[in-house]
Amino acid sequence: MDIKAFGQFLRWMRKKTNMSQMDLALSAGCTMPTISKIENGQEFIGKKLFDKLNEIFEGFGFSYDELSMGRIFKFKQAREELLKAIKQGREEDIENKIDKLQEYLEEKGGLQETTIKNYEVKTGDDEIYEWERINYDSDDEVDKQYFMFAHLVRSRQNGMTLEKFLDEAIGIFELRRKIPDYNDIPDVKLSNIEYELFFVIAKTHLAMGNDDTAELIFKGLLCNKCYLDSPKVKERYLEISAVMASLLLDRKDFKGAYECLSFIFGEYISSFDTQVIYSALKVQHEYCQRNNDDDGVKIIDNFFISTDNLMTHMLKIYRFNQMS
Repeated sequence: MDIKAFGQFLRWMRKKTNMSQMDLALSAGCTMPTISKIENGQEFIGKKLFDKLNEIFEGFGFSYDELSMGRIFKFKQAREELLKAIKQGREEDIENKIDKLQEYLEEKGGLQETTIKNYEVKTGDDEIYEWERINYDSDDEVDKQYFMFAHLVRSRQNGMTLEKFLDEAIGIFELRRKIPDYNDIPDVKLSNIEYELFFVIAKTHLAMGNDDTAELIFKGLLCNKCYLDSPKVKERYLEISAVMASLLLDRKDFKGAYECLSFIFGEYISSFDTQVIYSALKVQHEYCQRNNDDDGVKIIDNFFISTDNLMTHMLKIYRFNQMS
């Protein structure tokens, strides 16, 4: 969805119903700055808020039908699932997710063609609104990036050289814009696919022995302040910190490696709910007992003891570091 066009459509609907931004925000259960950002094309609307707004305006006889939010999020989910498959590295799963995204994009292409035809029919009407110019061209290059990145990962799995992989990854990034200087990474707003490309570019440099370049990119991503409001920010920091810990350990920079590991364990201890895993293991423990699987019982018992010792040790260090 073109977020600027949707923002213009939202403003048009609001004014048609004689509502102020504050009126709409109160009705939708959000803040006025959120409505303002959406109307100005500065923020992508979430599904929950979209559904609420649609409910409000449907009461006045208006609805946003160019592309349902369910379909929009289906496209976004397909991209996310493809990236997840790439991270897990299972070739068959990557292939399945590529096919799924292809299917949705063919659907999107049909919707785009219908929208263009509908707009052409209306060109004789005096009352043409900018939001009716809905188009999805701004997403086309991003879609290509996802597809090409997935195929590139598969090519690497099938023996592509690191040098070739690096060149291709940079080429995929530059489908939309010239790749920024690595020193500028902290100040550049990156899309999800651009972040993933930078991450694998850094890992490739690391594998090629270009440790300084890899470290420059990793630190740039860690220092990037443009996606601090992203729900993925902690996941990204943990991902980079894990690689950085290994890099610094190889350099015998034990202090730096320790700081990365402390961050990882600290985030895990303070942010992640381990109750589900614990409960599942307790059930597994009982299952092993009932089936006279003494080895299984012993392994789980040892796991609990070791995990408790490790977490207690790391928590003590983490809290000490927080206080110092």
